[in-house]
Amino acid sequence: MNKKVSPTTEEARVEQDFQRDVWCLFGLPVDNLTLAGTKQLLHEKAELPYNTVLSTINVNWVVQSFSDPAFRAAIINSDIVVLDGKPLLWIAKLLGYPMTENVAGSTLIQELHQDKTTGTKLSIFLFGGEGDAAKQAAEGINKDPGGLNAVGSLNPGFGTVDEMSSDAIIDTINQARPDILLVALGAKKGTQWIEQNRDRLNAKIISHLGATINFLAGTVQRAPLIVRRIGMEWAWRILQEPKLFPRYATDGFILLRVLASRFWLWRQFLSNQKRFSQQDADSTVLQHENEKEILLSFGCNLQLTPVSPLRKFFSSCTYSKKNISLDFHQSEFASGTFLALLLLLLKHQRHNGTQLSITKINDKMIKLFTLFCVQKNI
Repeated sequence: MNKKVSPTTEEARVEQDFQRDVWCLFGLPVDNLTLAGTKQLLHEKAELPYNTVLSTINVNWVVQSFSDPAFRAAIINSDIVVLDGKPLLWIAKLLGYPMTENVAGSTLIQELHQDKTTGTKLSIFLFGGEGDAAKQAAEGINKDPGGLNAVGSLNPGFGTVDEMSSDAIIDTINQARPDILLVALGAKKGTQWIEQNRDRLNAKIISHLGATINFLAGTVQRAPLIVRRIGMEWAWRILQEPKLFPRYATDGFILLRVLASRFWLWRQFLSNQKRFSQQDADSTVLQHENEKEILLSFGCNLQLTPVSPLRKFFSSCTYSKKNISLDFHQSEFASGTFLALLLLLLKHQRHNGTQLSITKINDKMIKLFTLFCVQKNI
């Protein structure tokens, strides 16, 4: 079991969360991290007294988030969210976001294992996969000494999330005390399992990384580097596993339909982004508070910098444990970073058991919320 987090530590976690360089993409918060930056961050997180949930989202995760509120909430609740796949990276760049590379979960684990320069090994427990894939992956890791040390593996078989959350299963994982718990149960079931059990687990980093166990076990071959660089790994995966074709085709069609339906909104956003980026941001918020609720009224140009006072202001609002209402009737523009900050505010309000709602909003902000799928959350 995790140690109880002190109020001071909890407040530090909240403040740190609002300091993330995070951007809104399809109603999800995405961290601006490189592969090297993510590796370094995971080493840092492994030293903390509480766990960290990492989500690596691809097109399938985004598409599933459109129709499954619980799945979408699980991604928002993650402590780190990175782009796993070139298509989402290309879309982020079209929006003018600063992301420079995708961080594939399989590549991340491979790089952590191949990195022998840090002098600090991370222990890993493999949970899920098909057949003996987790066991084979653990054996493969330990046969090739590197930056990872496999301390256990377990395939819980087919069953419900509740059946896979028994005391015996949780105890088996906790007894190994892994730095990294790699989960592979299928995206929806895996994220639900993590959401249900993260407070019972003593693993420092918890992540659902899908096919990574199969790659580590050698049952499925990873695409060559050149294929990954040009964004065609999905085609390689279909050649390896033809059963994936219907899912990939459906996901691609749904994403293209969403993009096409928002084409004019995207053009308008890019035009407004260029215009408003040359103006001073409105970082002042009018606040009205009573015993049960805080009402926040925002200005015209809502943009964020790494040192924006809105970051600390939002974190302090969550400490009140009150419902928060938002007034956007004067707002004309909001950047991707501001919208992502709203998602983090929603995350912490849900954690506190309090509400986040919108009382007033104009047509311009409605269009922005529609473009970025934020309306699906608030």
